[in-house]
This record gives sequence, C-alpha cells and structure tokens, in this order.
Amino acid sequence: MTIKSLLALASAAVLLAGPSTALTWPGPRPSTKQTARKFLDKRQYFPANATDVKTITSPTNVTIRYKMPGEAGICETTPGVNSYAGYIDMAPNVHMFFWFFESRNNPAADPLSLWLNGGPGSDSLIGLFEELGPCRITEDLKSVINPYSWNNVSNMLFLSQPVGTGFSYQGEAIGSFDADTGAFLNTSQANATGRYPILDPIDLGTIDTTDLAAEAAWHVLQAFMSALPSLDAKVGCSKEFNLWTESYGGHYGPAFWNHFYQQNLLIFNDTIPGYALNFNSLGIGNGIIDEAIQAAYYPEFAVNNTYGIKAYNDTVYSYAKFANFMFNGCLDQINYCRAAAAGINGGLINNGQTLTYAATSNPDLRVQCQEAADMCRDNVESPYYYYGSRGVYDIRHPFNDVTPPGYYIEYLNLPQIQNALGVNVNYTESNNDIYWAFQASRSHRQSSGDFIYTNFIEDLEMILDSGVRVSLFYGDADYICNWFGGQAISLALNYTHSAEFAAAGYQPLMYDGVEYGEVRQYGNFSFTRVYESGHEVPYYQPQAALAIFNRTLNHFNLADGTMPVTANLTSSGPANATHTAPYVSLPPTGSASFAVWSSSLIASYSSLDNVPPSPTG
Repeated sequence: MTIKSLLALASAAVLLAGPSTALTWPGPRPSTKQTARKFLDKRQYFPANATDVKTITSPTNVTIRYKMPGEAGICETTPGVNSYAGYIDMAPNVHMFFWFFESRNNPAADPLSLWLNGGPGSDSLIGLFEELGPCRITEDLKSVINPYSWNNVSNMLFLSQPVGTGFSYQGEAIGSFDADTGAFLNTSQANATGRYPILDPIDLGTIDTTDLAAEAAWHVLQAFMSALPSLDAKVGCSKEFNLWTESYGGHYGPAFWNHFYQQNLLIFNDTIPGYALNFNSLGIGNGIIDEAIQAAYYPEFAVNNTYGIKAYNDTVYSYAKFANFMFNGCLDQINYCRAAAAGINGGLINNGQTLTYAATSNPDLRVQCQEAADMCRDNVESPYYYYGSRGVYDIRHPFNDVTPPGYYIEYLNLPQIQNALGVNVNYTESNNDIYWAFQASRSHRQSSGDFIYTNFIEDLEMILDSGVRVSLFYGDADYICNWFGGQAISLALNYTHSAEFAAAGYQPLMYDGVEYGEVRQYGNFSFTRVYESGHEVPYYQPQAALAIFNRTLNHFNLADGTMPVTANLTSSGPANATHTAPYVSLPPTGSASFAVWSSSLIASYSSLDNVPPSPTG
C-alpha cells in the first residue's frame, strides 16, 4: 500500500472517531482474564459476617484479622502445610486481603515470594487459582491439589491490591455492576445483587498510579512481615524476598522493587524504622513494561507470529504500523507526555526517563499522557480486537476463549468458603473502577495515564545493576503482552552487562527431558520464550513455569538447572529464537460443537497436573 493510501486511511479513521483517537475501545480494553460477574449476575447474594475470626496486632501497630482455611479443607490440604487468609487493616478505610501459604518443602528455610496479578485492578487470586497456587477449582466447585504449585519451593503470599481489588476494600456497599463498564452501581442506580468492596469515596483518593500502588504495598508488607513470627512462628521473618508478577505487573514489578529498595536504604541508615527486605529475585511473566518499545510488536505479532496465523489483513496491518510511527501517532504522543513532564519543576529525572510525583499528580500532564495511551491502545493494539477473531490472551484460540476456566469465581462466592476466609463481601476478580482510574479513555473520567509512563525500563536497569536476579518469561501465543515485545524490552535495557546479554545465544529450556522453550541468559538476567503458552504461563505450561521459578530462586541456570549462576554464566545457541509451531484452526462456531471443543480443551490442560513433578526439575 502506498503512503498516500495510508494517509487517506488514517485521515478517514481520525475524522470518523474525533480528534483524540481513531478507534475507540467501547469498554475496558482486555486486561487480565475478565470473566468476573458471570456468577454474580445469576442471583442475588449478600454474604454473612465471618465467624471465629482471630486477631493479632503487629509490632507496627496494625491489626491483622485471619483464619486458617486449610483447617476447613480449603485449597491447601497437604498434611502439615498451614495457610492463613484474612485482612491487614492498614487504616479505618484500608483493608487489604491476603492469603499466605507455607512452603510444602521447608517453611523455615525456604524464601518468601509475593505474587501479584496485573490489570490494573485484577486480583492476585487469579494467579492463585488459575496458575500457580496450591489448588485448582473444578467445574463442580471442588478444590484439588496443584502438584506444580510454587509453594513446592517457597512460602507464597498473594495480595489483593490496589485496595478495592478482589476481597480488599475501603468501604462496603450494597449494589451491582454496570453490564457495559463494570463500574459499581449503588441501589439508587440499579437493583442490588450483593455486597461489594468499594473505593471510598468513589473517584477521590483512589490509587491510580503504579508508584502510589508501590507505596501502599510497602506499608502492607511491613505490617505483614512484622507480624509473620506471631502469625506463623514456623516460618519466621528473616527471609529472602522474591517478587513475581504478570501482565500489568510489567509496571508493578520494576516500580515496586525500586520503591522497596529505596525504603530499604532508609531503614539501613536509620532514617525510618522498618523490616528490611532481603532481595533475591524479580520475575515478570508476559509483562507490559514500556509501551514505546512494545507497541510496534502488536501488528508484527498479529501477522508474523510463529504459528502461521494471520489475524487480520494487510490493510489493517499497515494501518496499525502507521499509527505507531505517524505524526502525532503513538510514539509522538508518548514523547509529548514526557515533554510535558520535563516542563514541570522536578517532573522528569534520571536523564529524562523517570516521571516523578510532581509530574504524575499534575492534571494537565495526566490528560496529555492519557491521550498518548488512548492513541497507542486504540490504534496500534486494538485493531486486533476489531478485525481479528483470535484470542486476546492466546492467538491459537477464538476471541471468546474458555481458558483458563474461571470456576474459582463461583467457588469464592460460596458461603462456607467465604466464612473460611474471614470475608463478608462478594468476590469479583477485577475492579473496573481501578482500571478506569489508571487508564480511562472516556471523557467523563479522569485517569492518570499510567499505562505509558516511561519509568519502568530505568527501574529494571537499576535492579539488574544491583545484582538481583531478573527473569522475564513470555508465553509465545499471547497477543496482548506478546513475546516479540518482551524480547525487545530485554535487548533495550541499558545496564552494565547489556552487551554481554545481547551476545548470549538462545538455549533450549529443558524440564524432565522435554523442551519447553528457549532462554537467553547472562549472569543474573534471563529472557525466556515459553512454547505453546498463552498469557498465563503457569496454566498452559505448569512444568516449565515451576522450573523457571525454582531455578531463578535457587540460582541455577534457566536452561536446564544443572549449573549454579555465576556473574558471567552465558547461555549458548543461535542468536534468534526460531522455533515454529503448526497452524491452529479456529474451532467450530455452532454452540454444541463449540461446547464439545471447549470441554476437550479444558480437559487437556487439566491433564497436565496428572504428571508428577520431576524430582530433578
């Protein structure tokens, strides 16, 4: 297509859609799996108050309310392995839900790992039940043990954050959710279906940037860590600390780690009291880290992926590429956001890379940055959703993907389960009010523009130079946070050993004699492409995911786990990850045939748990 034709196409789209965006995503763009409220829409249900809730007060004077759900046969039922769930009451209007599991191996000696899902506004219990937690939920709402749970090798903490996500709440209210936007509606706006967590007050004082979420998470961790010896004396407090995350966790991971590191320094020099974290590793699965780098790979992955799938035609492909690079396009808009920050005193630091609170709290800058996010997401990313029929989180599947199944949502709304967890609100796995606060695209909502902030690359560079192990891993069938963009991030990082990392080759990722992917590694940094996996790698390839987690935590090479990591350990192999997989056709569209296909697909992934973990993994 000629440049003239592209300009005509782009101009027509802009004129049709208005000045700020050529294509407008009609609701929240896909984040992490958003199947919430399928159960909640079925019936009206108001949870009762939990009974027999225990309470302790941390040395930091924070109240923790908890129960031990494993004693009621909930989720982790491995003999001798304890679990704790409940609330960390940070303030009268800040109640953070947590679920902590002891390691199945050696709780006293094993490290502590925090898992966070993304969204923003998506609950970490998604990861617990769909991916890497001690149990999975079946279609008949039974809990079964996950043999590939990450608490095989680490104590695991799942935190519902920011406040308002999952069971966490600022306030509670009777109401329902708007079917289109997912926003909470009170009883004056719609018929009530339950009691839900709400942001208090709505749209005022809400956490709406990654940096604010990091600060809040630090205070929650301080309360939890200080109380851990009282909560579980077997585990204790002096632990290596790992942070693993996914999706929008590409923002969370680097920013949280950087904030935690800065707070550690203040503790070490006696500026503030606290419990310093003993940093070990950061893991990011299919993360969106820097839109300026990753945006270009949306159209490339849509048509040039390793499955031979062409998700849309050449016209759409050309438009999406043009929208990224054109005048006032995605990249220009991101630069305008950064320039606006530079115009604010103290708004841009670290060689023009990091936006500070002075910038991100400025209303005009927020508008500029949100314009950039809208331009990028609506015109470069979203054509796939309009003109393709493939899955957001797995290009091999249809748009209405049935994997991973969300059975746990209904499970967590069962009265006996809620009582065992010490909660009295209905469960939803995503809070769209938080989503909108971070990255709204509707004119009546103010958002922070956090999606396209440029801080997170610089954060990762600092983390790598500090010696912490960093593992990036990407399922190679995911579109929304695809491995093309993840690989580009790994090569764009400018840290002490970036040249040596780029020169390392791709080596097969082996587990129990099976090749699950390809990994490039130099010293403390690795990038792994995981074959035949969608967005949530531990669901699609639980063996490979546990191997990546275990080898990273315990300082072994990612490729096969046979060598201890040294400062100059280097993977060997070709310069490019070239593995291809056969083309996958879409399933039949008839309802009965689709149901059969869906059941068969879910069963095939469930069967992966039938193979016991390798003792040498």
